[in-house]
Amino acid sequence: MRWRPTAVTFAAGLWLTAGAVHGQDATQLKPGLDQVEEDAAPPVKRQPEADPFAPIGLREGGVTYYPSLTLGPVVTSNVRQAASNEESAIGVRLKPSLRFESDWVRHSWTGEAHYDGVRYVDQKDADSHEADVFTRLRLDIRRRTRAEFEAGYNLDQTGLADSEVPATAVGYRTEHRISTAASLIHDLGRLETRIKAGAGAKIYDDVKLSGGGSEDNGDRDYATPSLSLRATYSDPPVFKPYLQAAYEPRHYFRKRDRNGLQRSSQGFSANAGVIIDRAPFWSGDLALTYLWRDYEDAALKSNSAFGLTGSLIWRPDELTEIVLAFETSLDDSISTTSSSNRIWTGRIDVAHGLRENVDMLAGAGVEIEETETGDDITYDANLGLEWKLGPSLAWTAGYDVTWLDAAASARGYTEHRVWAGLTLSR
Repeated sequence: MRWRPTAVTFAAGLWLTAGAVHGQDATQLKPGLDQVEEDAAPPVKRQPEADPFAPIGLREGGVTYYPSLTLGPVVTSNVRQAASNEESAIGVRLKPSLRFESDWVRHSWTGEAHYDGVRYVDQKDADSHEADVFTRLRLDIRRRTRAEFEAGYNLDQTGLADSEVPATAVGYRTEHRISTAASLIHDLGRLETRIKAGAGAKIYDDVKLSGGGSEDNGDRDYATPSLSLRATYSDPPVFKPYLQAAYEPRHYFRKRDRNGLQRSSQGFSANAGVIIDRAPFWSGDLALTYLWRDYEDAALKSNSAFGLTGSLIWRPDELTEIVLAFETSLDDSISTTSSSNRIWTGRIDVAHGLRENVDMLAGAGVEIEETETGDDITYDANLGLEWKLGPSLAWTAGYDVTWLDAAASARGYTEHRVWAGLTLSR
């Protein structure tokens, strides 16, 4: 299943942002004594009003935790994302999540975990599962030097819409991504430098087949160490340009795949971007990206991609937030005549406050995957509503539509989905 940020996901992101503001240490907002003149009283600053509908959180040992749980029904018009013989289904959606952040004077620790699962009444093989876990620890070594450590896990699923999932597959193919990294950042004044070393892996589960047996996907598992260097010109107060270069090889656990090819590869990437910070209406990190990958087997040609990576947030007023997101990637193939597919993704999501406790959510996205047989283009759109009944309770509902315009018409499909739910939070 291709990951699609639904209205509930986007609402959760906005709610997490509100929680982050609520969790700030108020002492950090006080001016130092050297900023106050002896012969004048300090100016009285008007503090922003607290959001009465923001989650309170659970505080323990300098860390505040924000748990939530969403439960509700889901109705889909095409549960298996099939091009023909579409089957509708009714299911129950369970979506627990947890976010936490520290308020230490020095150092910081943040993290979040999300799970999104759907169980269908009469289509057990179509039950879906998605998960994301991420945490980051920052250590302030000196005034201008800090270290960051991060780790993440992602669980995703793809169905019949994927050209590399067999037509006789029962259910979805599950993919696991694991990542870890350590960074050292040093501020030289106008220039900030970062060196980052990481290690990760991508693991594919086997796929059960309708005729019996299963497809062995062990030849697709690989490890990916990485090393990157980044330099940011940080003197401008708003626009901070940067350059980044990275080395990202892929080492497959099996030397040869199901077709006898060696798919281990050497990969490089280069980014030229800008960080927008402290602007009244804009924020984000957006870069032009160039990717290049060369494969060990002489039968597989090198491949490259050029595009955009990152996101921009526009807040035209206090009630509206618009998020633009882009991604460019190279995804390895199992074809005997193709090394990898180029993928470009773009999204726009909008949140608008109709009332103090009612938000309207909308979004649209497109993914273009360039394969050896043509372009697979996936469109999706969503519309939703979030009604906050209090800091601990919210009601959400929405509609999603997904349309795959596949190069092979036998894989194209359309799915309509309606959902609703109650969210309990703390």
